[in-house]
Amino acid sequence: MNIQNIKNKKKIQNTYENFPLWSSFYLKNLMPHFASIYYFCRTVDDLGDMKKNIAEKKLEVLTNELNACFEKNCNPNDRLYPLMSTIIKFDMPKSPFEKLIKANYLDIKNNRFETFNDLINYCKLSANPVGEIVLKIFGHNSSKHINLSNKICTGLQIVNFLQDVRRDSELKKIYIPIEDLKEYNVKESEIINHVSTENYIKLIEFESRRCWEMFNNGTQLINILKGYQKIPISLFIDSGRKLIKKIHGINYETLQIRPVITKSEKSLLTFKVITRYLLGLNLASKKIYLE
Repeated sequence: MNIQNIKNKKKIQNTYENFPLWSSFYLKNLMPHFASIYYFCRTVDDLGDMKKNIAEKKLEVLTNELNACFEKNCNPNDRLYPLMSTIIKFDMPKSPFEKLIKANYLDIKNNRFETFNDLINYCKLSANPVGEIVLKIFGHNSSKHINLSNKICTGLQIVNFLQDVRRDSELKKIYIPIEDLKEYNVKESEIINHVSTENYIKLIEFESRRCWEMFNNGTQLINILKGYQKIPISLFIDSGRKLIKKIHGINYETLQIRPVITKSEKSLLTFKVITRYLLGLNLASKKIYLE
């Protein structure tokens, strides 16, 4: 096994540490498949931050490797070999994986979004397919399941953008819609130079509350899932809400401080959700509001 294969194997193994919710007993048998999905998503996402010419070449290589997976033509030494097993076992459609790759092609060509609708359309490629893949593993592909999942995934994606405004700006990327910047009189130069203003704080609060509402609107997905399947979806929502609360706790100053959920906090969220599940309590919270 060459050095690159060792690195790839280690990246997949790291999934077990990065996602305590997947390492819980209730998803033990599915863990290898979630790990292969996570590895693919991380690989695609990492390419989006590279220089354009390098990223495009690597995305082309990855596209060919993905095609080999669906043609059942991978060998055990290929980095996507575990993904091929997942694709075969769950009869995965190709479209969600292609959308994730397409999102990164767009990402290296476009670093601004004129309207909120433009950002939503981007999330349809960069985030929503992940939820669709998870649902497929759980045995669901109805439009109702997917529509609710999309609300959650889009909310999570945008919250991550709010968390990483400073990081993204250092890469000359701004994921806050231009129409919102204008509405709140926030200049792009202020974001790029990490100048936090009262208007910026109001803008991030507005975007945060927008995401909070997305989670409220997606919560119904928990109720229509079966058994243990409710747990990870509940955790996704709780983690999104937790991050928004962290942003709220620093008074929306995400240009100065990057809010994070610690490993211990993730573990506590997981413990609480599993405990509620085992006690037979409802995991789908009623519509709640950010205080």
